Amino acid sequence: MVLLCKEFQTILQEIKKPGTYELRVLDAGCGNGNYVIDEYRKEISWATGIDKDKISTRNNICLDEIIHGDLASLPFADDSFDVVLSFWVLEHIENPQAVFKEINRVLKKDGFFIFATPNKHSALLVLKRLLRKGLVNFINEKLYGRAEVDIFPAYYKANSVSDLTELLDKAGFAQSKVELNYDPGYTSFGKFTFFISNILDKIFERINPEYYKHHIVGVARKK
Repeated sequence: MVLLCKEFQTILQEIKKPGTYELRVLDAGCGNGNYVIDEYRKEISWATGIDKDKISTRNNICLDEIIHGDLASLPFADDSFDVVLSFWVLEHIENPQAVFKEINRVLKKDGFFIFATPNKHSALLVLKRLLRKGLVNFINEKLYGRAEVDIFPAYYKANSVSDLTELLDKAGFAQSKVELNYDPGYTSFGKFTFFISNILDKIFERINPEYYKHHIVGVARKK
């Protein structure tokens, strides 16, 4: 979240104009909230969220409006938003190419798309896909406090650096920065496991970073 806030801050400095300029932001797959929008709420003139699942948005209080709909068919006019955010959503999308094209369409010229999603090549995610669904749900609830009702089907069609770079290019984005990001939160449950997690990250950095970097963070700009 710190990294995503830094990216948003950089974008703010570039696109926010003095005077009466209104910054309009869309949270694509808004769920129960968005940390970045919370942190920069005073800077955002209008924040819209869209999510397919009504129950998931029941506790969302950071937005000006919430619309329930499909990300592959956004109910907004062309050039509606300065920034589109989408965190921990891309892994649940069956047709990411259609979604990326829609996000590109609703962005204003030189607008930005910021996203974060799991890296499908990380060892944890590979292991997860090998385990039975019931066991995965049990682990999520016991270790991470996520109830089964908050776990959605995942397709991982936009969850590698190469896949995302290609999808963004085909969707019409002019520039994109797609990077692996290390997050010890999945493997750290105390000081000792935090220490071990950091050691493993340094080891896999030399072998192949994709095996231990659990997240991908990206920023793309519309032409």
